[in-house]
Amino acid sequence: MKPFRQFLNESKNVRINDFINFVKDHLELTEMPHIMVIDNPDYSIQNRTFGSYDLNNDVIRVQTAQRHPMDVYRTLAHELVHYKQKCSGKEMNGDDGSEIENEANATAAVILRQYSHKIPNHGY
Repeated sequence: MKPFRQFLNESKNVRINDFINFVKDHLELTEMPHIMVIDNPDYSIQNRTFGSYDLNNDVIRVQTAQRHPMDVYRTLAHELVHYKQKCSGKEMNGDDGSEIENEANATAAVILRQYSHKIPNHGY
């Protein structure tokens, strides 16, 4: 029998992968960056963020510990929009209020809303 924590982590990863595939289809991505799921709240404290996209290495990092699943999904969608923006050749400017950030925020919100219609329990 698996320890309960292992079961929860495996279940969380299955749900995250389902969401990633949903975003991939929504954004019509043919390739994907490497996505690192970090289950450690210290990551957010040390880096002052819940997620990031490394433009130089095409790596998305998202911290999942002690967060609602829908908030994790929003972060993933936001960073995947940044990946698509880079692939589309857009000038990447991550300043608050920039066109790039506003587009990532707005598109992530639309994706999250559409995904919430697909799942009955809001990510739990």
